[in-house]
Amino acid sequence: MGTQYSHLSNFERCRLFEWYHYQKKSIREVSRLLNRSHSTISRELKRNKYDYYVPTYYPHPAQMYYEVRVRERAKRVKLKSVEAQRYVTDKLKLGWSPEIIAGRIKFDKTLPSVSHEAIYQYIYTRMNHHLLYI
Repeated sequence: MGTQYSHLSNFERCRLFEWYHYQKKSIREVSRLLNRSHSTISRELKRNKYDYYVPTYYPHPAQMYYEVRVRERAKRVKLKSVEAQRYVTDKLKLGWSPEIIAGRIKFDKTLPSVSHEAIYQYIYTRMNHHLLYI
């Protein structure tokens, strides 16, 4: 099994800022010091540039951006349109698997793309909702 990923902490973001911005260490050197993949550090720097006169990485806005992304991710509706919900429900009644439904939606391009994981989550949510009213 692979290495388990964890998000950078605020402390790590502060160290990253200090070493990369002030001490001019390379991304690979910072990654070794933080015991992280160099791609994680590179992605963090690109994703969280704060544009205040000159685009630069700052740890506190980066932490704020991260917290907003986590909150927004939790709110995200997976099957947004009624048409997508109806399409998925109809195909499930025909015995189609979520993988087949997701593949067919991508192939047809009639609806926005939906992953099979989103369909499973939709099924799970609908099941729990119906169990409340039984």
